[in-house]
Amino acid sequence: MLLKILLFFIAFLVGADELMLGPILIPIGNDLGVEPERVTLFITAYSVALAMVAPVLGALSDRHGRLWVLLPAALLFGAASIATGLVDTFEWGLTTRVLTGLASAGMLPIAFAIAADSSGADAVKRIAWVQAGLTLGMIASPAVGAILAEWLSWRAAFIVLGVCAWCVAALLGILAANKLPVEKVSPQNISKEQPVKIWAIPGAAGALLAMCFGLGGGIGLFNLIGQHLRDSLNVSMWLVGSLYAILGVISVIGNMLMPRLMQRFGNGRQIMRVALIVCLLVSVGFYSYPTEHWAILLLLLAFWSMAGGIGSPALQSYIAELSVTHRGVLMSMGITMMHIGVAIWSGIAGFAYSFGAIGMVILATLLFGMAIVVLRPISKAQK
Repeated sequence: MLLKILLFFIAFLVGADELMLGPILIPIGNDLGVEPERVTLFITAYSVALAMVAPVLGALSDRHGRLWVLLPAALLFGAASIATGLVDTFEWGLTTRVLTGLASAGMLPIAFAIAADSSGADAVKRIAWVQAGLTLGMIASPAVGAILAEWLSWRAAFIVLGVCAWCVAALLGILAANKLPVEKVSPQNISKEQPVKIWAIPGAAGALLAMCFGLGGGIGLFNLIGQHLRDSLNVSMWLVGSLYAILGVISVIGNMLMPRLMQRFGNGRQIMRVALIVCLLVSVGFYSYPTEHWAILLLLLAFWSMAGGIGSPALQSYIAELSVTHRGVLMSMGITMMHIGVAIWSGIAGFAYSFGAIGMVILATLLFGMAIVVLRPISKAQK
C-alpha cells in the first residue's frame, strides 16, 4: 500500500511541476528582471530535458532496477526544485529547470513502469492510480502555486515541491532498505538489444505515435478551450480556471474507471481507440458549435475530459504489456513522445486558432484521426 501511495505522489509532484508556472510567470519575471514571456523558457528547458533523457533512464531501469533510477531522480528533483526557489538570476533558473526535467525523466516513466511490474489486474489499477496522481497534480498546482506566491513568494512554491520530493525519496529509501518487492524484472535477464529496435516490437510504433498525436496533440487542443470561451462568451479568468478544475476532476474519475473497462474489454489499445473517436467528435463539436448554447459546450467538454481520462492510462497499460524486458524504456519513450507532441502541437494549435473554428476543426480531425489510424488493430502477420 505504501508503494502505491508513493507512486501516486511521484506522479503528483511531476504533474504539479509541469503546470505550476502558469499563474506565477509575472512575479518570477519581476523578481529575476525579465519579461514574463521569457519565463516560459523555464517550461521549454524542463520539457526538452525530460524528453531527451527519459528513454535512456528507462533503459537503465530495465537493466539495473527501477529504484536504482527512481531514488536518485527523486533526490535530484528535490534539490533542483529548491535551487529554483533560491536562484537570483534568470540564467541560473534555466539551469535548475533543466536539472528538474532530467529528474522528472527518472520519476514519472519509472513510476508507470513500477506500477506495470505488478501482476494482472493489480498492474492496471496501479497504472490508473499513477495517472490519477499526475492529473490531480496538474489540476491543483496552478491554484497552489498562486496561493503560495500570494501569501509568501513564488519561491515558496518550488521549495515546498522540493521538500515534498525529498520526503518521497526518504520513504523510497525505507522501501529499498526493507527489500520490499518494487519490481519484477531481473536485470540479468535483460537482453542487450539496442533501443532503436524498440520500434520493431509489434504494436509499439502505433502506440508511441498515438502518445504523440492523440495524447500530446489532444493536450494542445484542450489547452485552448479557455481562450475559446473567453473570446466567445467573454467569461472571466476565474470562471475559466474553475472550469479547468472541474474538468480535471472528471478526468481523474475517468482514470479510476479505466480498470473496470479493462476487465470488460481487456485491451488498452482498443479502449484508447474508442476514446480517441469520442475526443475527435466532441472536440470538433466544441469548436464548431454555436457558443450561445453554452450548456451543450460544457457537456461536450465533460465527454472530452472523461474520454481522455479513460484513454490515457489505458494506452499506458497497453504499452507496458508490449515487452516485459523493455518495459522501462517503452514507458519512457511514451512519455517522451507525449511531451514532443505537446511541444509541437500546442504551437500549431495556437496558429490554427488564429483561423477560427475551421482551423481548430481541421487540426483536431488530423491529430485524432492520425492517432486512430496508427492504433488500428494489429494484423496476425505483424504479431
